[in-house]
Amino acid sequence: MTAARRTQQKGCYNQNMKKVDSVLTHLLAHPVYAKLQEQACFRLIRKALPETLRRGVLFMYVKNRILFFAVKHPAFKMEFDYKLATIKNLLTTLPPLQEACGAHGIRDIRVFVSRFAPKPAPSPETHPRYKERATGAFDLRLKDEALQESFESIKKSIAENRRG
Repeated sequence: MTAARRTQQKGCYNQNMKKVDSVLTHLLAHPVYAKLQEQACFRLIRKALPETLRRGVLFMYVKNRILFFAVKHPAFKMEFDYKLATIKNLLTTLPPLQEACGAHGIRDIRVFVSRFAPKPAPSPETHPRYKERATGAFDLRLKDEALQESFESIKKSIAENRRG
C-alpha cells in the first residue's frame, strides 16, 4: 500500500498544502488589497482606544501620513485633544498596531468633528401601558368658564384612558 493511500484512509489532509491564514496573509500583502490592510489597521486602532473615545469615532482615514479621526461631537474632539499623547504612544508601542499600521507611516494624528454625524432616530410616540386608576368623577363648581372647560377636557381624557 502506498503512502498516499495510507493518508487517505486515515482521513488526513495533504501535508504539503498551505494553511488558510498563510494564503490570506499572502493575498492581503498584494498592493491591490491596500484598502483592506488599511481597514484592518483602523480596526486595531479603534480596539486599542479607551471606551470613552471609541464611542465617539465615526470613521478614520490616512492622508499624507496623517491619521485623521472624525468624531461625532465637539466634546469627543476635546477628549481626543486631551489624550492625544496617549494615542500616539499606543501607535508606537503596541506591536500589533506597529505590524498592521507600519506600512502607512503615520507621523501625526488630527481630530475633527464631522458634519455627517448620524441624526438620532426620533423616538416613537409612546402610549401609557398602565391601567387608568382615576375615575374622573369629581364635582366642578367653578365660576370661571375657561377653567371649567379645562377640567371637562381632563375628565374626558380620563374617561378615554379608562376605555382604551
